[in-house]
Amino acid sequence: MNFCGRFLFAIVWVGVFFAFSLWAWRHRFGTPLGMLVILAIFDLIALAVIWDIVLRLQRTLQHRVPVVEIDHDRLAYGDSAQLRVVEEHPESINEMGVKLIGECYNKADQDISEHRQTVISLTRVYEEELMRIKPASAEPISRVVQLHLPKSPPAGKVQWKIIVDSHLKHGGITEHPFPIRVRDFT
Repeated sequence: MNFCGRFLFAIVWVGVFFAFSLWAWRHRFGTPLGMLVILAIFDLIALAVIWDIVLRLQRTLQHRVPVVEIDHDRLAYGDSAQLRVVEEHPESINEMGVKLIGECYNKADQDISEHRQTVISLTRVYEEELMRIKPASAEPISRVVQLHLPKSPPAGKVQWKIIVDSHLKHGGITEHPFPIRVRDFT
């Protein structure tokens, strides 16, 4: 679940159980002891949810976007280029990878009884791992890798991008996409 989903879940969970706990506290003499114990357990879970949100927000704010530089402004199929990847603050990263990804939209028609439904989906048609590294220290990472585009497009209209994925030490994976422009033959 992404951060926004966790945040919304935390607001709902904490809000509901805070309201129930407040109601139970005001009516504590008429509320059965078992219900108070159950509410106390759920209040502890609500505190854990808040703590999780605080830690994830801190990790999100501390993890900065890596810098990706390419030596060509626009590539053509079959071209090669040098790609420079810089991660200034690898303290929170367990492993970092760089991939060249090609994606395109596929359109499919499905007949459902009397109705026709059109489904459009984004599909990866090309994926090549360019680099994978495990930072050994807190020193900034600066690596140059060679990027080779295929000689011809693997599908119709392909959108190309470089994805830098970071596996964080405290759990979670962040992906940073960097689109690149590739000239068509036409």
